[in-house]
Amino acid sequence: MQAIERAFTVLRALAGRPGTSSLAEVTRASELPKSTVLRILAALEEQGAVQSLAGRYSIGPGLAAMSHHGAPLSALRDVARPYMVEVAETLEENVSLTIEDGDATLYLDTAVAESSVQVRDWTGERLPYHASSGGLALLSTWPDEDVQALVDGGLEAFTATTVLTKSGLDEKFRHMQDTGIVWTLQEFSDDVTGVAAVIRTNAGEAVAALNVYGPDYRFPGARSEDEVATVLLDACARIGDRLA
Repeated sequence: MQAIERAFTVLRALAGRPGTSSLAEVTRASELPKSTVLRILAALEEQGAVQSLAGRYSIGPGLAAMSHHGAPLSALRDVARPYMVEVAETLEENVSLTIEDGDATLYLDTAVAESSVQVRDWTGERLPYHASSGGLALLSTWPDEDVQALVDGGLEAFTATTVLTKSGLDEKFRHMQDTGIVWTLQEFSDDVTGVAAVIRTNAGEAVAALNVYGPDYRFPGARSEDEVATVLLDACARIGDRLA
């Protein structure tokens, strides 16, 4: 009986947090010993009740299917993957699938382009909302007071061009309202340009962002903003339709 109670305690700890959770976060939320939590997570993962990626955990497809509660992360990856590959081939740069993960974003998957010069594959990494294109796209869906709270908590400057003010973020969001996409120009990493759009379900729920990034000398290159927006928004729309 105690084992069942502890398993449900861990599951409630996972379900009570947005996105994915680290072992330390589940341990704190469940108030169980770390070794116990790790053992329970491993057992639950074997049964499909929990899934892990890059050392972070979420409710698994087995439990989600039984509860009919949303699409698991693996389903989101599977649906988005062919469209990510298509965008990577069209724009000739890496394309990543980004989701909200508590106080940062998580790069859930990346379609790596066959470019002569590669940039880092961020799959499994957590990046800040305010300095990454995928993060900004997701941030644009937040209530204004939540964005203000993020700013009030202090934003880290990763480069000389990182946007650190509410007015600067609002300017990004206004551009996104006009075009559907948001750009970062060397704001997280020097010499890297990124662009992103939001993936929404047919009900209008923002579930992820699709972002493209590459060296600023090469991307977007001769492509117009309209061309990039058309490719990216079309992929996001088709992913959203498939998720339905």
